[in-house]
Amino acid sequence: MKFYKRPIHVYETDVMGVVHHSNYLRYCEEARVDWFRQQGMPLKQAHEIFNLAVYEARVKYQKPFRYGDDLAIRLQMQAEKARLTIQYELTNEVGICAVVETVHCHVDEKFKVKRLDENIIQLTRKAPWTETWL
Repeated sequence: MKFYKRPIHVYETDVMGVVHHSNYLRYCEEARVDWFRQQGMPLKQAHEIFNLAVYEARVKYQKPFRYGDDLAIRLQMQAEKARLTIQYELTNEVGICAVVETVHCHVDEKFKVKRLDENIIQLTRKAPWTETWL
């Protein structure tokens, strides 16, 4: 996977220019959406097919992002039965700033957990899990 890249915007920071911790999960969502786009899947179609709900999220903060930094995220996915686990490595020009893991499940319109769609399992096999980051 290519890195998902974007600059840190001033509105994402506090008066000291440090990114608020809540933005890290937003960055991960942006990278996840970008990953689906890289696979050639329009976002609306991905949402309709997979109906992925966030089941769990963990963030290990290592150093802060600051206004003016360039954010880069690489991710890896692993699908097992009803769970899709995604790990993200968030970096700036200096190094790793955070490592994040989100676990998703496929739900129907009544929020009943379903087995993952075979398409998503196949997509995750194209970009294999290399190591555990968190």
